[in-house]
Order: sequence, then structure tokens, then C-alpha cells
Amino acid sequence: MKTLYVPAMSYLDGSMHEGVGFVVDELGRIRARGPADSLRQQYPAIAVEEWPERLLVAGGVNGHNHGFQVLMRGMGEDDTFMDWRSHVLYPVSQNLSRDEIYQSAMLAYWDMLRHGITTVADFFYLNDQGLENAMAIAEAAREVGIRLALARTFYDWKGAPSRYRETPSEARANTVALAGALGDNPMVTVQVAPHSPHGASTAMIQAAVKTARELNTRLHIHVAEGEYERTAVLKETGKTPIAYLDDLGALTSKTLAIHAVWVDDEDLSRLTASGTTVVHNPSSNMILGDGIAPIVTMLARGIPIALGTDGGCTNDRHSIFDDMRQAALLQKVAHRNGHIINAATVFDMGTRVGSEALGIESGNLAVGEWFDAVTLDLDDPSLLPGPPNIAHVVYALSPTAIDCVFVAGKRVIEKGRPTRFSPEMLLKWARQAKPSRQP
Repeated sequence: MKTLYVPAMSYLDGSMHEGVGFVVDELGRIRARGPADSLRQQYPAIAVEEWPERLLVAGGVNGHNHGFQVLMRGMGEDDTFMDWRSHVLYPVSQNLSRDEIYQSAMLAYWDMLRHGITTVADFFYLNDQGLENAMAIAEAAREVGIRLALARTFYDWKGAPSRYRETPSEARANTVALAGALGDNPMVTVQVAPHSPHGASTAMIQAAVKTARELNTRLHIHVAEGEYERTAVLKETGKTPIAYLDDLGALTSKTLAIHAVWVDDEDLSRLTASGTTVVHNPSSNMILGDGIAPIVTMLARGIPIALGTDGGCTNDRHSIFDDMRQAALLQKVAHRNGHIINAATVFDMGTRVGSEALGIESGNLAVGEWFDAVTLDLDDPSLLPGPPNIAHVVYALSPTAIDCVFVAGKRVIEKGRPTRFSPEMLLKWARQAKPSRQP
């Protein structure tokens, strides 16, 4: 059954519009968009939902996350990256069961939905149970109703926990098997993720590049996040991390380079020439003290920029709206120029650009796309005084303004509450969850 949705206002194509309606079909795709009165005449028998005092915007796209890490919230936020990795991430993740992975993903994805995120790229590397752990997070995504790009990690650094590590041939075979097991599901896509220049050997990165081509899918990789990596890769290879990946064929128009903070002019030229998308994680970069990615310079060179929250313990918040704000403010202070970047640009990063980078047909609220959308309460104090513009959404929006969230046309959050599952048991589990750091 088709439905005509009529919000009071919509943010479309870079500006606010009144009186626009959206016809959404049974599959959850937008079949028509235009003046609501005209659509009523064109579809006289259609069900109609009027949304007075609501602003409709495209759903947020979280271009980088590690869902299970939500269990480590509060355990290492004031540490350096190396201390956090050695004393929190590695010992805690070493002990997580399949059920804990599933429950933590449920909690993280629910948190994302209630903050207006409709798609998440989960960079997942607990690979010791074959396909089982990855299937657990896919199951969690299905339960809560979020769209998932499952970035399955290729990881073989000997200093990492044993459950992370595989041989290149094992990583390739298991990723191909996972893609087959999840099938042609529009809500879950399996993508390839060699961990990083320090977490994946040359052979592992080459295997990942080959697998991504074989599956015709995206390739995600952490790169140039901290100064330590740049120093180490230069010493070992004589190349910057970006140049090293480029020479391995890992930078293409289907690559998502996660972080890309420590880059030079030649690196930017390589990113531009390859068509690589950079996934900027401003809050995570700040918490870990990594630095400020030069995204204004990247944009000037035509490099696409998407946004990510990173894991729940290296950001604490699962909000792309929050990271839109952080991305803009960081550039303004770094350049000491309030005009250097605007709200519309960073909103685009957190919606359209992220969707395109992941190969998902959403992000514009356009005809033919998935109806992945968020309604905002125009009476919420954070959006007043009105009428609202995109600056209200990027700089002022409070989570209390998020009313309903739709993924593929299905209402997955209503009045701040999940519609697909009852949260009571999850809440009980989360209150009692005490992840151990013991080996």
C-alpha cells in the first residue's frame, strides 16, 4: 500500500520547502515527490499522513563505527590511542561472547536510530567464530531496523588479539561466504575492510583489494589517523600511508579512507585522482587527540567527504547531527575563519555523500530512492525561533527534536521509542553489562 506523507516543511536540494508531499510505495521507495495538493489529485485513493509542525530531512549516514565498542563507554576516553587500544579495546574485546556482541550491537544501533542515523557502516573485526559474530551484528541490525553496511575486516597484525587475526586466504574465503550467507538483502551489504596499514600486511591488503573487486563492493580502511602511523609506514616503506595504499591499488572510487588526518599535498593529489571518499570522524579525532583532518582543503580539491561517529568508546555519542556540528566548528577554529565552511556542506556530508560512498540509494529524499528519513519537531525549543533553516539543524538541534525515524519506508522510531522491538530486556542487560579486561 502506498502512503502520501505531507510534512509542514522539507529540506530538499539545499533549501527549505513547504507543502511538498512524498509518495512511498510498499517496498519503501519514494515513487513521487511534489506539491502535496497535486499528489492528492494524482493518487486519490492513497492513504495520507499529515505532519503539521514537522520538518522532514534525509536520514543520517554513519560512515564509520564499531558497534560492539559501545560496551567500552567510559573506560578509556581520557587515554591516548595506544593506551586505550592496549588497556581497553584489546583486553575487553578478547572476552566478548556472541551474545554480548549481538546485544551491544542492538544497543549501539538503537542509540543511532534515536539520534537520526538510518544507515551505519560497521567496521567489524571479531572474526574468530567464522561467520557467527558477523551474523550476530547483521541480526541486531535487522531487529532494530537500521540499514547496515557490514565492513568485514581483514586483519593479521601479530600484536592484535588472536580472535582478530586470519590469513589472507582465510579472510577472503570467509568474506565471500558471509556475502553469500546474507544474500541479496537491500538492508545489509557486506563490504571489505582491510584494517589499516599497520593492522593488515601488504599481502592482506592485496587480498582485500582482490576480494572487493570480486564482490564488486566498497573497500574501507583506517588510514593516516595518527602521527604514529605516518611515521611507522614512512620508516618501513619509504612512503606515506596514502601513497603506500595507492601503490597497492587500494585507492579507487569505491574506497572509503577512514580518518585521513595526517596527509600531505601529494597524498591529497592521490586521493583526488583515485576518487576516494574520506570518512571524517571529528569527535573521535578530538577525543583521541589525533588532530584535525584538512577537510576544507580536501573539498576544494573535489575529494568527497562523508562523516562517521567511530566507536562508542572513542566518541561516546552516536549522532551524525552532532558530528556535522563538530566538523564545521573544527574547521572554523583551525582556519580562524567563520566563513570557511557552512551548515549545508556538512549536512550533505552526513547524508548524501555517505549514502553515495556506501553505494546506497538514499540521502536526497529523491524519487526512486529509499525513504530513509527523519522528522523533526518544529516546536522543540532547539529549533526555535523559526522559521528553521539548515543552520538550526546543524548547530542547534537537540535529540529531543527527533520525532520519527524511517528506514526503507518503515517507521522504526516513533516519539523517541523503538517500534521494532521492546527495549526492556535490552535495558536490563545493558544496566548489568560489566565487560572484563582480564585475558
